Amino acid sequence: MIPTADREWTLKEIRKALADLDKERFVKRSSYEDVAILENAIHELRDAERALIAQNEQELISQLRNAAHALSIHSKTVRMNVAKMNRTIRIMDNIDNVVKRVVEVIKEFNRWH
Repeated sequence: MIPTADREWTLKEIRKALADLDKERFVKRSSYEDVAILENAIHELRDAERALIAQNEQELISQLRNAAHALSIHSKTVRMNVAKMNRTIRIMDNIDNVVKRVVEVIKEFNRWH
């Protein structure tokens, strides 16, 4: 199974072909010329494997950058919502304090009258 130019090969297929060629290379009945051809094929497959890995790395890096950007946008939204909630809580705390003070004033007023 040697890659051809008529279609894209997967990393799994390339590695399978490399394993097959490695096995074939060590067969004792292989002539020097056959071994040289196999060595060239293995070299070409290794180059294709490296190129495919580099391509996959770039795609993965791109996907990670996109995910990081989306996460950044989401975290900003969460921070804004938390800030709004904190403002609301502070307002409610202030209202609670005002109500407590009014109750204290009314209690003192009733105590004196």
